[in-house]
This record gives sequence, C-alpha cells and structure tokens, in this order.
Amino acid sequence: MEERKWIEQILAGDVQSFSCLIAKYEKMAYTLAFRVMGNKEEAEEVTQDAFIKVYNALDTFKFESKFSTWLYRIVYCTALSALRQQKIFTDYDEARPEDLTEKEMDSAASLLERNDRREIISQVMSLLAPDEAMLLTLFYLEECSMDDIHQITELTISNIKVKLHRGRKHFYEKLQQLMKTEARSLL
Repeated sequence: MEERKWIEQILAGDVQSFSCLIAKYEKMAYTLAFRVMGNKEEAEEVTQDAFIKVYNALDTFKFESKFSTWLYRIVYCTALSALRQQKIFTDYDEARPEDLTEKEMDSAASLLERNDRREIISQVMSLLAPDEAMLLTLFYLEECSMDDIHQITELTISNIKVKLHRGRKHFYEKLQQLMKTEARSLL
C-alpha cells in the first residue's frame, strides 16, 4: 500500500511525501468540504485546515481503518466546526412532485440524456442540505461503505440509511424542480 509507505516516510522526516498524499486526496477532500460548507472559498479553507490537521496528527494514524476514511473524518469534522462557528444552517423548500406534468417529466428526462449530466447533478447537490449532499457524495461518488461513512461521520448505520433515503428523495425532488424550471425556459 503506497499510503503506508508515504506515511512512514513522512514520519521519518520526508515532508515531500506529504505532497503525494495531498495530490491523491485533495479533490475528494475539497468535494466533501464543499458539500458541507456550500461555498468554494470556505471549502478551500476547510480543506487546507484539514490537511494541516492530518499532517500534525499523522503519528496517531494506526492503520486500523483505511487512510481515506481517517482523512475524510478529519475533513468532515473540520467543516462541521467551521460551519458551527459561522452558525450557518440551511433549510430547503419542500418540492411537490405532483406539480410536474407528463410533458415536463419527458422533457426533464431528455435533458438528462445530454452530456451535461454532471453539471445538473452538481447543481442539484448544491440545492440539498449540506449533510445530505455530503452523505450522497460519500456513498455514490466516493463509493464509501456504510461502515466507512459511520467512521467518518460517527452516525449510526441506521441513521446513515435513513439520511441516505431522505437525501435521495430530496435529490429527486430538487431534480424535478430544476427540470421543471428548465422545461419552462425551453418552451
């Protein structure tokens, strides 16, 4: 495992090896921070702070879990701390799926078939509550197991399942809202 080698080299004084860890995980760390913070600049700051914490605590990593799980846990906790300091909590409006007509649903489906799926998914994720976006990102995009998510967030497995279910539901509702708006602008 290359991570173990890098960590051992870092602990032996080779600071350059830390850049290898950063290069491997910076995108996902940033994505996770962004899902919690909802702001590019704040996510960048959280990511930097988290990597500093990782560097300073590297000697406490015992290889009992995956390094990525340990890292994402630090990123997640750093983001939550920053969010608490800012006292930012978001609410979302409830969507009503029955508001969409059959024609709008067909239009939304064809819109998704275009090459901009990733952009649409990103837009929808930005409309979700930060904890839902973060869990969906970990589970679907990063393909973390329930146990990994439990280790990162310290939520119970049953709570993770409930939050993922709600997150998928809210994702679908926000997607419908976005597609309805897109359909109106196309007509």
